[in-house]
Amino acid sequence: MAYYHILKERRTNLKLSIQDVSNQTRLAPQYIQAIEEHNLDVFSDDLSFVRYFVHAYSDAIGVNWQAISDEVDVDVNEFAHQRDMALTMAQRRMVEQMASVQKTKKTTKKKKKSSLGWFQKHVSRTSSSLNANQTKIIKMLVLIGIIGLGVLSLINVGLRSISNQKLATQQELREEQLSKKEQETNKLANQRKKAKEAQSLVVDKISGETNAFQLSNIQSDVKTLDLSITLPTKTKITLKKNDETINDTSKVYTGTFNQSLELSDDCTFEISIETYSDNSISIDGKEISFDKEGWKQGEPAVITLQIGKGYQKPVEEDETEYEDSDYDYDYDYGYTDENLYAQGEDVTYGQDEYTEQTNNY
Repeated sequence: MAYYHILKERRTNLKLSIQDVSNQTRLAPQYIQAIEEHNLDVFSDDLSFVRYFVHAYSDAIGVNWQAISDEVDVDVNEFAHQRDMALTMAQRRMVEQMASVQKTKKTTKKKKKSSLGWFQKHVSRTSSSLNANQTKIIKMLVLIGIIGLGVLSLINVGLRSISNQKLATQQELREEQLSKKEQETNKLANQRKKAKEAQSLVVDKISGETNAFQLSNIQSDVKTLDLSITLPTKTKITLKKNDETINDTSKVYTGTFNQSLELSDDCTFEISIETYSDNSISIDGKEISFDKEGWKQGEPAVITLQIGKGYQKPVEEDETEYEDSDYDYDYDYGYTDENLYAQGEDVTYGQDEYTEQTNNY
């Protein structure tokens, strides 16, 4: 398919009008239409702009310029060659017409000479020297005509040489300008690409955890993220935000599951696919891979997405953890004699002494 057909088909598929593309590329609508209709006569004054216009048009609608650049160059060069050939043929016809006019004049002179031949014969009888002079004059006129045609041909060749030299100079200047414009276009494209990448979402695996991802580089004006899951088979999906379900868990989904995730500070989303079958999962266009290590067929596939520090489940007041090491238990096996208490003295018995005392009772 020719490059101009590719551009037109791409534009119509995107449902863009010629005016839409003109607003985006700042090219006049008639130039965009001329490119799509392959009407290069519109650019006949300067064909060097065709390549720049097609390049800008391709970038605007997402067509790979490198894939069609060679075809565009061949097309422009062929058109320029055909135009030069047409100009050369027109110049040749002009020279032939001039030669035909000269020939017609000669024929007319011969006819006049023939009609007056009888008079010339009579005159030549009276003056033979006059006939010789007339023959010389005629020969001289023919020679002047031939010289004139030669001069015209030389002038034509000179004009063509000057014209070609001028065109070559203009072409070289236009190519230099086009090269500068292409460099500026590539520079702007790289800047836009870097700016877009700087603003795009970053998805990183959380170290030490399986199928847990940290989402960062979220712009301040972004309020939601788009979750997309392809579903080769019918399955149920449970989507939670901070342990609260945010979708219809009774529904069986098929085809593609799409959900907007409403963002908040330090939140956690949990995605559970009841029947996992190599589903393709993406968040705002970023692919998320499910690690099957530790997962068994038939079990739900669970993926965690963490924003900021993530959701921290609050601890209930009556939930306190104890550790045996926090307490030291000291036991005193001595006993105090109550009788000695009465006397104001404290006496403590060891274990053996206590046993002996009890046996005495």
